[in-house]
Amino acid sequence: MLLRIIVWAILAFLLAPLLIIVLFSFHASPALSFPFAGFSLRWYEELFGNAQLASAVIKSMTIAFLTALVTLLLGATASLAWLRFGHAGRGMIEALTVTPIALPGLFVGVSLLVLFAQSGTQLSTATIVIAHVVIAIPILIVAMKARLALFDPSLEEAARDLGASQMQTFARVTLPLIAPTLIASSILAFAVSFDEFVVTSFVAGTETTLPMYIWSMMRRTVTPLVNAISTLALFFSIAILVASWVIGQARRRSAIAGRLEQLEPLP
Repeated sequence: MLLRIIVWAILAFLLAPLLIIVLFSFHASPALSFPFAGFSLRWYEELFGNAQLASAVIKSMTIAFLTALVTLLLGATASLAWLRFGHAGRGMIEALTVTPIALPGLFVGVSLLVLFAQSGTQLSTATIVIAHVVIAIPILIVAMKARLALFDPSLEEAARDLGASQMQTFARVTLPLIAPTLIASSILAFAVSFDEFVVTSFVAGTETTLPMYIWSMMRRTVTPLVNAISTLALFFSIAILVASWVIGQARRRSAIAGRLEQLEPLP
């Protein structure tokens, strides 16, 4: 009983700020304090009429989409390499790709900024995408490692014995098996890129993403408009995570159904 109380207390502590943000996004008064003056959609109306905000949202969506696409392509390549390498090669891939998770965002941002400065690369949307890919790749590698650990190499060997080329084997055997995990990880990469702020602030230059726009608004003053933006971003991120979970569950059900079909006795 005590353990349940502690768990619920921790959840309440974590969720209470989010609920307050959502609540005050509907506040009729600009004041961000109780007592609550009443409900209103005025801040959402002002939100959808803000051209600068619309530009920041489009920029964040574009960067997140490019990040997810590049992460998907690199993830497919890294997965193929992981299957082909031995124990030492796999350990090297995991160490190099998972390192950004262990490093603070401040360190990653400064390192990338120094790299771009030394190479003469102008800070732009491209540098933001590169930085976000560096952050998102570890997420995909961790997910793919769990999936590939259960991969049966004999399936590829059977396809090669039947005359399939290396590319045909990958396209018709390997890729369909790892595709759900790749897609789910890419969706998570999209969510991570859409919300990223710390590293983005170092490599953005003059570009403005949605988190940076919210930060600039909060430096001037905090109004329910910020809460409205945060609420929409919150529900958008939740929708992405739910989509990733649904894809994962669909993959799991498909795998179970395939195994049950294999276990069914022949007529």
